[in-house]
Amino acid sequence: MSTLLDYQMSRIATEHAATRTPRVLCIDDDPDIHTSIELALGRYDVAVEHSYYGMQGIVDALGQGPDLIISDVAMPNGDGRYLVENLRRNTATAQTPIIVLSGMRDPAIRSRLLRDGVNAFLPKPVRSTELIRQISEFIELRERDDR
Repeated sequence: MSTLLDYQMSRIATEHAATRTPRVLCIDDDPDIHTSIELALGRYDVAVEHSYYGMQGIVDALGQGPDLIISDVAMPNGDGRYLVENLRRNTATAQTPIIVLSGMRDPAIRSRLLRDGVNAFLPKPVRSTELIRQISEFIELRERDDR
């Protein structure tokens, strides 16, 4: 009997995951970046939440459980490296994909962040097509059905 129940629970969980709207947390102190990400993802069924500095981003990531985090490096109250270190140490966010967008061109910073657990590093300004391509590596992007 428990095998049938396990099967049904697994099927329900799979169906829920297939229809659930993915959540993206954008952590950046520049409101224009938030707007750009919203516009780039506008045609997709994705919920985008916003944090404007590092510490707020950590708290929001732990509280919201996003499917993907997009973050800047240079921000007030906790830079990108501090953010990544804290998110990777916490079991709730240790496996959450992190994409860093940065205007910093120093290859040492990029290497350090990738070594610390960042999944992708994109230079600012980022083209929306490149951002969408990178996001789709980590979450399924389904076009909105706005009928």
